[in-house]
Amino acid sequence: MNASSAGIKLLSVYGSTESSPHAVVNLDDPLSRFMHTDGYAAAGVEIKVVDDARKTLPPGCEGEEASRGPNVFMGYFDEPEFIARALDEEGWYYSGDLCRMDEAGYIKITGRKKDIIVRGGENISSREVEYILLQHPKIHDACVVAMPDERLGERSCAYVVLKAPHHSLSLEEVVAFFSRKRVAKYKYPEHIVVIEKLPRTTSGKIQNFLLRKDIMQRLTQDVCEEIE
Repeated sequence: MNASSAGIKLLSVYGSTESSPHAVVNLDDPLSRFMHTDGYAAAGVEIKVVDDARKTLPPGCEGEEASRGPNVFMGYFDEPEFIARALDEEGWYYSGDLCRMDEAGYIKITGRKKDIIVRGGENISSREVEYILLQHPKIHDACVVAMPDERLGERSCAYVVLKAPHHSLSLEEVVAFFSRKRVAKYKYPEHIVVIEKLPRTTSGKIQNFLLRKDIMQRLTQDVCEEIE
């Protein structure tokens, strides 16, 4: 039984700990709004989409979601640097989430700013690469993070969990798979790490920061071994 056949309406609600749910779909909205948006600003709340300089973008452009209203937190305890990054003097909270806003003010969350890998000036969406990886017959779960690179700034590193009974997956196999999918070469993963499971929070969210920390440690260890 699905929700609609039971006479139940499910609403999309968007928010965070710092800016409690502040975007919501109206009960009277058409199904397309329920399916393809994360709602519009609740009463008393303002939402805007901004670029890297925090200038407001026009409808349809992807940028960072920002909100202002009584729902926004006052700041992090004893963390002035984090507060300065998240809040401005006018009370806007910058979420770090990427989104687009349509002409009617409805937003659609498209990713995280930290999930964008900048490789030699080219932007790579981690989510897009993960979506392709999950189509590989050997891969059960995947997460793509940025790893530092002296020449290009960043390269993509894929952490993968394999399906049984597979125990190994080479970078060459992944590259060949992406080639068959006709993916642009700059989007190919350039490092593969096979692990038993991805680190997640109790709510199931992947802890990307732990993977970024892990690849940093792996790269540092490799450099040390080369020096020795």
